[in-house]
Amino acid sequence: MESLQPEKYRHDLEVVRNTAAQVIKDFGIVGVTVTFSGNPETAYQELQNQVAPALTSLYKLNQNAFMALLYRIDVNENKVKNLEKSSKGTEFFNGLTELIIEREFIKVLIRKLFSGRNG
Repeated sequence: MESLQPEKYRHDLEVVRNTAAQVIKDFGIVGVTVTFSGNPETAYQELQNQVAPALTSLYKLNQNAFMALLYRIDVNENKVKNLEKSSKGTEFFNGLTELIIEREFIKVLIRKLFSGRNG
């Protein structure tokens, strides 16, 4: 299988919007509201600014929901464990946010590339 080459899609408006929508949907399931202005230039920063504090709060208030969210998003467990070993506090939640946004982006990209449009 050919490599996904996600860097080619970092500024693809459809992929950016769908990634934001996926983050909003997944966090909404655990009762966390995330919003997106629709501006692809600020999308990553907007999501980062909302997701990191939401993760921190969710971790402190409801670890079951926190773990369910990570499971639902399908964040690589080894990456989370490595991050946990190498960082603490805010640094950990910022790193986890990056892993989440990256995973959501890859899921959207896979859907786009293998949705039957190409066959």
